[in-house]
Amino acid sequence: MVLVDSVADAVRQAREAGTDLHHCEIKTAAAGPPKTLAESVSAFANGDGGLIVLGVEERAGFAVVAVDAPRLAQALATACSDQVEPAVRAEISVVLFDGQPVAVAAIPAMERAKKPCYVKTQGLERGSYIRSHDGDRHLSTYEIHSLLTGRGQPKDDSAPVEGTSVAVLLEREVAAYVRRLRDTRGPVFADTNDEQVLRMTGVLAPEGPEVTIAGLLALGRFPQQYLPQMNVTFVAFPSLDARPMADGTRFLDNIPVDGPIPQMVEGTWAALTRNIRRRGVVAGLGREDIWEYPPRAVRELVTNALMHRDYHPLAQGSQVRVELYPDRLEITNPGGLFGAINAEALQRSPITSTRNSVLARLLEDVALPHSEHAVAENRGTGLFVVAGELERDGLAPLEIRTDLLSFTAIMRQGTPRAEPTAPETGMTPRLRQVLDLLASHARSARELADTLGITRSAVQQHLRRLEAAGLVVPTTSARRSRETRWQRTGS
Repeated sequence: MVLVDSVADAVRQAREAGTDLHHCEIKTAAAGPPKTLAESVSAFANGDGGLIVLGVEERAGFAVVAVDAPRLAQALATACSDQVEPAVRAEISVVLFDGQPVAVAAIPAMERAKKPCYVKTQGLERGSYIRSHDGDRHLSTYEIHSLLTGRGQPKDDSAPVEGTSVAVLLEREVAAYVRRLRDTRGPVFADTNDEQVLRMTGVLAPEGPEVTIAGLLALGRFPQQYLPQMNVTFVAFPSLDARPMADGTRFLDNIPVDGPIPQMVEGTWAALTRNIRRRGVVAGLGREDIWEYPPRAVRELVTNALMHRDYHPLAQGSQVRVELYPDRLEITNPGGLFGAINAEALQRSPITSTRNSVLARLLEDVALPHSEHAVAENRGTGLFVVAGELERDGLAPLEIRTDLLSFTAIMRQGTPRAEPTAPETGMTPRLRQVLDLLASHARSARELADTLGITRSAVQQHLRRLEAAGLVVPTTSARRSRETRWQRTGS
């Protein structure tokens, strides 16, 4: 799309929204170049890119105003080339819009390895920005750290944990780990004593008695004694939007899952199975249990979250969160994607980009509880495997949300589970929302779906339940028509 089309589209959307947009900064600039040009360049470069338009007045309904467009275009060029570090290669031009010239710059997203882009006069800590809604905000210290670590290999997982020693490790699991190395890794470990093996592989620090973060999480008896927040929290919410039920119930289940990573992976699956459905399918001479969410996919995602989360001191207060909703399962870990990769590519083919290289290597040779299978393959196949599992079970493709602070994987159910009812009222929050919307006037299922942000088929299920309870009726006999409107009884 050429710049004039980009400007027309951005201004049209801004007029409809009545404000600047996330991907576009629109300024009047009638009195000259805005002082915050370099900040906007930094913000767009550190994000997904964006458009800067100079010569349009927001307070006048985004009308074009008379400006010195060539001068403003030069100011944009200076901001991109001289006022930020690294310099930004933007497409800058003067275009005609509504019959008048405006200056515009298309700011590309900077390569991750070069971020953060910051305003030189303000320095790295105070001059790094990111786009937030319709404005620019400073990147936090942690966000700057996240970008800087992408330039090299982090060492946070190999940091020694104060107060630990080999005594905090699980003896049987350590013995099995060392034995596996000697059996599978060739002669390098054959004539090496156990302590040397643990130091060589990063379980113990190179010097001193301490266990590393990686060693404690892979083989520790109770890592949370030293790293309290490095666990998994499992929460089952009663509603699609995490709102409490009518009786005030906030959670259907809410537990912390502690222990080393192998135990946390299995403990999370155990917590999930208490809250999801399964059905039995006869296969050959036996019976197979089919869960709402594929077990292998869940284990892969939990392992992925624990193995690739950020273990920097600034992130150690954040947990891996596993959140179950009636229609989806969300798994979130601290720290966004690491390295020069994108989320979509991870599901199409095996890709390796490891934030915690020591931990990842350890988990190749540490087994899951009561199993000979290693926790992780460390071949970049995790999300690729998940995609295959979801496709096999006829579920929607995995959704991924990621930013500088976190990575979230979302599995959706084909058929949402019914929201639980409040004992006193027999009414789910969603049913009450439908009734409330019908209190003022009759509405069609499509109107209800658009207002609630859910599918029309889901609305129809709610309407059938309300009709069976004698609370709503259709206004015509044509129940299956898309135009059928519903009203509350007595309205």
